[in-house]
Parts: sequence; structure tokens; C-alpha cells
Amino acid sequence: MTVCQFRFFALQRAALEPEGGGKEDAGQIGASLVQLGEALDHGISAERLGDGISGDISEYWERLFDAETGYPKEEIQNEFEVVDLDLLIIDYVAIYPEYRGLRIAESAIHRTIDIFGTGCGLVACKPWPLQFTPSVADNQEALKRLALPHVSKGEAIRKLRSYWTRLGFWPLGNTGIYLLSISQRGCDLSSQDRG
Repeated sequence: MTVCQFRFFALQRAALEPEGGGKEDAGQIGASLVQLGEALDHGISAERLGDGISGDISEYWERLFDAETGYPKEEIQNEFEVVDLDLLIIDYVAIYPEYRGLRIAESAIHRTIDIFGTGCGLVACKPWPLQFTPSVADNQEALKRLALPHVSKGEAIRKLRSYWTRLGFWPLGNTGIYLLSISQRGCDLSSQDRG
């Protein structure tokens, strides 16, 4: 049994159901479910688990979990009241221009959490504008289809991070990682100081 068996990918199409029936492709969302609790329950040590985590997930592992125990770091536990060990990572959300402003992205994010968030203590993401990722920036077809706004990188990052904050995600210091605690999901935490 290897650690990679405990990581699943989800790619879900954001669909809109028009009045006439059927479904229209409105975009897509990519997510990774990292089943750390399942791995620890099956006897994989935290040290081995940490060694088996791929590069795109390793930053989450290093910043959120104790490398010796595999459990959330004390400061993460205290701030986010983590009750389960699995981690859901929202890798990206891409909504086609004609469907923006209809709250489809928000619905797709919540649906992804509803489906894959069972057993997760945290949902994490690193809000980053797709037009500044190498896989999209170098793909003229994707740039054309997404018709992403022509704004500076700084402005795009600011807007995207603001969006995720409105959805209940909180920044983890200056790491670029944003977190949502499943145990606190839906609670009004606006009066708490998060930074």
C-alpha cells in the first residue's frame, strides 16, 4: 500500500440547467482529496506519509500538519477547530464568461465541499488567477475560451483572494493558502480576528 492511494482527484464540470432542460457546460472545478486520516488509520507513519506527498500538496502538509504526528499543528487546531484529518484542496475554478456573475462558481465550490468534504477537517486553496498560471498563460485556446479579465497580476490576486474570503475562507498568514474549517462552515465568524 502506498501513500498515493490515499489521494483522489475530483474534476467536476460546473453545469447550468437551462429552462428548456438539459445541461450547459459553464466551467470546471478541480480538487484534490488528501485522505491523511485514512492513511494514518491504515498504519502509515506520519514520517512516511510526509515523504510520500507530491510536490503540489507538500506545502499544505508542511504548513498545516505536524511532521511527527500527522495531526494538525497546534496553531492550526486552535484557530480552525479541526475535527477530522482529511484535507480537501480546491485546485482551481474556471467559469466561462457568459456564466460569470450567476454564482455558479460559489455553487460549484459548495457542492464540491458537500460531496468530497466528508471526513475532512479543512478545505484549502491557494487563490491564484488562472491567466498567470503557466498551463493557461501558454494556452491561447484556454485564454480565449475563458476570456479572463485584462488586469494586473496584483489586482487579479487581490480580487480573487477577496472572493474566497467572502466564501468563508481565511488566509493562513502570508502563505497564500486560504482555509475553511468544516466544523466552522456556515458559522458567522466575521467578528473574529483572522490574519
